[in-house]
Amino acid sequence: MNRVYLLTITVCIYMMVSLPHSSFAQCGFCTGGIPATVVTQTILVGPSNSSSASISFNKFYDASGATALTCYSFWDTISAVSTSTAHNEDPDSTIYSFKTDVNYTIKGPAGGGLSITEDSTITYGPDSLAAKGNPGDSVVNGPDTFFNSKTSKALDKFGVTPYTGSAGTIPITITFGGGATATGGSNYTYNIKTNFWGVFKLTYYICPSVPLATAIHDFTATQNGSSILLQWLTENEQNNSNYEIQISTDGKQFHTAGQAHGDPVAEGSSTKYQYQYNLDQANPGTVYFRIKRTDASGKVSYSAILIVRPGGAGDDPVSYQTYPNPATNSLVFRFNSAQTGRYLLELVNTAGQVVQQRPVTLTGTSELRLDLNPHPAKGLYFLRTSDLTHNQRYVSKVFIN
Repeated sequence: MNRVYLLTITVCIYMMVSLPHSSFAQCGFCTGGIPATVVTQTILVGPSNSSSASISFNKFYDASGATALTCYSFWDTISAVSTSTAHNEDPDSTIYSFKTDVNYTIKGPAGGGLSITEDSTITYGPDSLAAKGNPGDSVVNGPDTFFNSKTSKALDKFGVTPYTGSAGTIPITITFGGGATATGGSNYTYNIKTNFWGVFKLTYYICPSVPLATAIHDFTATQNGSSILLQWLTENEQNNSNYEIQISTDGKQFHTAGQAHGDPVAEGSSTKYQYQYNLDQANPGTVYFRIKRTDASGKVSYSAILIVRPGGAGDDPVSYQTYPNPATNSLVFRFNSAQTGRYLLELVNTAGQVVQQRPVTLTGTSELRLDLNPHPAKGLYFLRTSDLTHNQRYVSKVFIN
């Protein structure tokens, strides 16, 4: 008969977050070929002789709704050393051979698609065990390595619902088991003790919730009396492209304010557009603008969001933009009017870490530049511009190619 006895002790767990990580073909890119932002959580477990361990990863959550989790990948690297003991329960001496199996199972939350099972076997014997109760009626096999940095992967999983949310964590369970089958006799007891340790990695692939219109450039907002003049340039223009101006008061829920139709142009040319938006004098708070572009084939994409808020010179609104977006070599933060003061530019990754920064002093100018040197990894970032003189802060989402 087969019996398994496993001791239980506390599992030591450590967590760290790393960004970025290499991506895979299906998960690695967003709509339009923009590289996904990659965030990896790593947990170390053990050494432990527990029969099971439960680890927890952080869920993905973006309160702004600007990005979404598109898929995930999971890796584990496990080592396990087992020792087994066999006792002869027969009143006569018996020659046994034992085929010992050690296995583990990794399971994620229901509906997430994560399930990994691995097993390994070693055969011991033949060993002659004395009659029960006599010296030599048992044998100890091992300790032997059943898993030596065994790596398993669950790649490109799209059941992301259990991995998203503002509350709770993601439970992952690792369960170890084992047993033996014998030849030569059947009246025996057998127990296995397994000591294991490992590294577990969960990687998120994050994309914009809406595709970015890379053909729109120099999107600006300038006060014109009681209205805001929106202007932008397009590259590689197509005939019958449509540009819809959308506004929001919270940066999340947008509605249509109007449309700017392009005149017939030569394919591939550059075109300048403008639209005048009348301010709501009863609600002079912050206004968010973006351009929805629909090309001739019906494909929809969006410009970066432009923010306009009261508080510039006199009653002029302060608006700003960050370009180019996506960026390759540098980023420019530009106000709609000349400013004077001390500023700090910071490039921040999705884990909240400052990747690059640069202090800048403006004296009657409107642009601040951050050279991407050294070049950060591709993905989603935030350009945080702090006005140290007037205690203001402006944040823009940017993509780095």
